[in-house]
Amino acid sequence: MMTADTKWNARRRRAIQSVFQTDVSQPTPYSTPSLHFPEKGQPFGGPLAQTPQKVAESQLFPGSPENQHAAQQTRFDRSWHVVTARIALPPSVTVEDSFGSLPGSQDVDDAAFRDALRDVLNASARLPLAAHADDILAWHTQQVRLHFVSHVLPLLAVCDGHADQTQVLLGSIRTLEAAHRQYAFGLSLIVRAMEEEDAERAVMIFRRDLHAIVGNSMSSALVDALKSVLGHLMRTVFDVDAKEHSSRSERRVADSDEIERARKELHELVDSLCKVGFAGERFQILFAELLDGIMITYIRQTYAGVWEPNKDMMAGTRSSRLRIQPHCVKELTDWVENQYARLAVEVVSRLGGGVEVSWTDLGKWKDIAVGRLAALRIDELFDIIINWPDSEGGIDDLRYAVTTPQRRLQLTDAFSATLQRRLLHAGRSTLDILRTYISMIRTFHKLDHSRVLLDRVAYSLQLYLCTREDTVRIIVTGLLASQEEVNSEVRKTKLVELVELLQRDSDYSSERQDEEWDDLEWIPAPVDAGSNYKRRKSEDVIGTLIGALGSPEVFIKEFQSIIGERLLSEQIGFKQEVGVLDLLKKRFGEASLQACDVMIKDIQDSTRLDGVIHRGAVNRPENLKQDWTIHARILSRLYWPEVGEERFNLPSSVTEMQKMYETIFERVKPSRKIKWLNHLGQATVELELEDRTISEKVRTYEATVINAFSEENASSWTFDGLWMKLEMDEDLLTAALQFWEKKHVLRKLPDDTYVVIERLSDADQSSSDRAAQSSNLPVVDTHPATPRKAKAGMSEKEKEKRQVYWQFIVGMLTNSSPTMPLGQISMMMKMLIADGFPWSNEELQEFLGEKIADGELEIVGGKYKLVKK
Repeated sequence: MMTADTKWNARRRRAIQSVFQTDVSQPTPYSTPSLHFPEKGQPFGGPLAQTPQKVAESQLFPGSPENQHAAQQTRFDRSWHVVTARIALPPSVTVEDSFGSLPGSQDVDDAAFRDALRDVLNASARLPLAAHADDILAWHTQQVRLHFVSHVLPLLAVCDGHADQTQVLLGSIRTLEAAHRQYAFGLSLIVRAMEEEDAERAVMIFRRDLHAIVGNSMSSALVDALKSVLGHLMRTVFDVDAKEHSSRSERRVADSDEIERARKELHELVDSLCKVGFAGERFQILFAELLDGIMITYIRQTYAGVWEPNKDMMAGTRSSRLRIQPHCVKELTDWVENQYARLAVEVVSRLGGGVEVSWTDLGKWKDIAVGRLAALRIDELFDIIINWPDSEGGIDDLRYAVTTPQRRLQLTDAFSATLQRRLLHAGRSTLDILRTYISMIRTFHKLDHSRVLLDRVAYSLQLYLCTREDTVRIIVTGLLASQEEVNSEVRKTKLVELVELLQRDSDYSSERQDEEWDDLEWIPAPVDAGSNYKRRKSEDVIGTLIGALGSPEVFIKEFQSIIGERLLSEQIGFKQEVGVLDLLKKRFGEASLQACDVMIKDIQDSTRLDGVIHRGAVNRPENLKQDWTIHARILSRLYWPEVGEERFNLPSSVTEMQKMYETIFERVKPSRKIKWLNHLGQATVELELEDRTISEKVRTYEATVINAFSEENASSWTFDGLWMKLEMDEDLLTAALQFWEKKHVLRKLPDDTYVVIERLSDADQSSSDRAAQSSNLPVVDTHPATPRKAKAGMSEKEKEKRQVYWQFIVGMLTNSSPTMPLGQISMMMKMLIADGFPWSNEELQEFLGEKIADGELEIVGGKYKLVKK
């Protein structure tokens, strides 16, 4: 191990010697072989000078010029030896005794040394005939280099081995301080005999060279130790936690005494680093990196989640609010000026070397801090939107900081990626997406009145909403919600925010509102606005939502459908619907919603007309064979949404009442005729069973099915028997039978026969017997052999509509893309059809399945394509 270390040191010395010249004369010059002064009267030159031949020669030519040159050269060599022997560095050092003690002042302050030093420093004047004269400063610098490489660097390597970072740094500083004392001692002896100006220049050059050697010799372990210790002191001064993402509540607040103590230790550390040469370029880079990291950490720990509204910005015009600094920005810039810049000035002023902090640097630091705050708010923008309007202060910070096209682009790119990751996926409901979209509209209007940023980030969200089948229905249902539902539990299932927005007069935009010629707060369009940019003053949340659906016609069509369902329900009053309709007329115009006016008028007229017909029937008792219990709502066929038609056989008593109703109606309204929509009607059914009486308000087809079991000798029916008797659509018949099964009125037997449950005890016993039987018997195929009737025929209008849809699909698969998945076809149909595409994905899939069965389409890899013929 010692051999290997010796070889390594030898290679290291050769490498150093290849860089630093070693041909400078040694402590004892080659012309001075003796190591001691000769005695008084003894010739200089050592033992060889005592030979008779030398004495004779010196006596033969006492005044020759050669003897004067030799005498001065000998004097210079003897002076060189005196000086170099006195300032020579110790040949060996250990960790324990460091570099030894410095000589006492009495050892160096003697006349002989001073005289020798003058000869060496001023040889050209004092010894002009000396042929060979060396530079003592260059010699001392060279021996310092060799000594540092041979003795100091190994000691620094030993210090690097400490486990404690503080000990690594302190040990290295102490070692270098001891070495500097030795090096500076020799230099101080040399400059004593120099002029003041020359001495200052020599000291400056020596320190510069020595600091360069020390600074370039910093090991990675020493740099890490310096970074750890310096970073800890700086974080304490700035009162910043080492954990970057710790919240303000989790931080430990340092007291003023602790901060001042850390500041003092930091100053002492910097002073020590300057003295030993560690405060060079590498230290300055490290200090700048720590300052930068502390600024980022401070901003995140202090301002993350701090979105309180700024009271100072609530008053005044919009243009004046743009010039007011938000609370967080003002607090941050004050911190930069009073804390951040203060420490930078204190450290940089101790470094020297022409490095200083100017007012320009302070302005740049403030801009950087505001930019870092903007980056934090961009990362938090999704959470700010979710918490709106309680997070208005965060938007104020963004509006103040995001002013350049580059930062605006950074904001939109980052937020679009966040939307895809946190919102636009199957795990979020359509209600959550719409609620977030409303907050986005209001938030981005506060951030950017031009709506350029909103248009950039909302496109992907709008496309995604088009793929959700319930988007339009949720919007319309939210508009039709009542004021009482805003703060109730209904908020979890309805978009009740639209009710509040709908009541605001400022939310309705008009053509006059967007004119700019008399706008005293007008500002030019942003530089990144598109060519078709149009400035809007209001948020217009509802208009933006409706615009996201593709066209207003889609919204109006769905609104007609939903308001039709409400008008046909058992709801008594329609005050809310009428109020919403009046408000929507201001937005879309009365012509667009004329059909809704007719629908509401039909319901109002139906109540009056139904009373007239009832009074007419009562006045003709000869035609009434039973109680008159039928009521009707008369709809205008051309103005109501297509509701389809499901025909089936009603009970004879109901049919007779319908015919009587038609007769009286035709007398009251001679130009109009009635077409009954039996599947939309309702009936109240009272069932008297052996152990109970049931009263239910059910659909007409459900009442028709249970009525069949009340006929004589008809206590049980099979599915096919009921289907043939009632001529009812399979889906309606199945739904009716399942409804009465759930009500424990009917029971299905193993042979597919339905019977009435007269007593609930019989139903419980039958269920247990059937469960036991199904567990013991093998499974058999109980599908009836009788073929089912095809689905009921559709109206001519529906057939035309389906043909139009098919032409659209053929055009898309021919011109746009030869293959398309179901979702893409549905989305494009909703965007292309002006009147809206009312089908769900399941209905479209069923339609495409029919085309596959007809040989028009085929499905390949989950995508539909036309069959080549």
